Amino acid sequence: MRRPERAAPRPASGAAYRLLVEYDGSRFQGWQKQGTKQTSQGVRTVAGTLERTLQEAGVPVAALGGSGRTDAGVHALGQVAHLHLGPGAAPRPRDLQLIFDGGLPGDVAVRSVATCSPGFHARHEAMSRTYLYQLSLRRSAFAKPYIWWVKGSLDLRRLEQAWAAFQGAYDLSAFADLEPGEDPRCQIQASELLRAGSLVLLRVTATHFLRRQVRRMVGAAVACALGKEQPERVLQDLAHPSPEANLCWGALAAPAAGLFLERVRYPGDPVEFPIQAALSVF
Repeated sequence: MRRPERAAPRPASGAAYRLLVEYDGSRFQGWQKQGTKQTSQGVRTVAGTLERTLQEAGVPVAALGGSGRTDAGVHALGQVAHLHLGPGAAPRPRDLQLIFDGGLPGDVAVRSVATCSPGFHARHEAMSRTYLYQLSLRRSAFAKPYIWWVKGSLDLRRLEQAWAAFQGAYDLSAFADLEPGEDPRCQIQASELLRAGSLVLLRVTATHFLRRQVRRMVGAAVACALGKEQPERVLQDLAHPSPEANLCWGALAAPAAGLFLERVRYPGDPVEFPIQAALSVF
């Protein structure tokens, strides 16, 4: 008599997945989950929302981490996250996608789900991050949550000069909120500017970013474009940062509304990609 086939053993730990996530950060307090009672306490985060959606569907979450911690109000077009499930849990990527599509609120979406190595870590393995900031040259009735309309005449030549000054390896102490003992050095690989109709797109790519760094960079460039500061001041504070410079640029930081985490690059990804607006309202 033929012996019955043995069932395949269940994995000792759950499967691992790589997620591509987009979100409107307007009503989120950033990416990072802040405690187990975040929603009841009014602290709404993207990671917490993703985790709660899975738990409500009966999917146990062991670990969920993103490529970077976007601040409150900052959006994402291409946040990357790793998802590790609890022991024995190994749904198909399609089934997870259906859970996300059916359970997430309207201001966050998982664009893709793919299985990955259990050792994949979205933050540690990232080679670079790219942020996009949208300045508007006119007032908009529709795009206010996603642009910064600067009330003044921008000198685009001075704007580009100040923005280009950031490219290189610098101590960014004057342009960031640093944690105690945090390394202030940052390698900015590219700082690009493109005018697209009524929008001015500022894009920056670096190995990593410090807290509020991009918003302060944008604020500094805009201050130069308005004639309130000189591009030479930016270069000076990059070369010789000081507490006074930190206070100055902190007060001039751009609002979160226009900032998007556009892309996170990993080994094997193409290096170059075109600059384009996050929205087609304009």
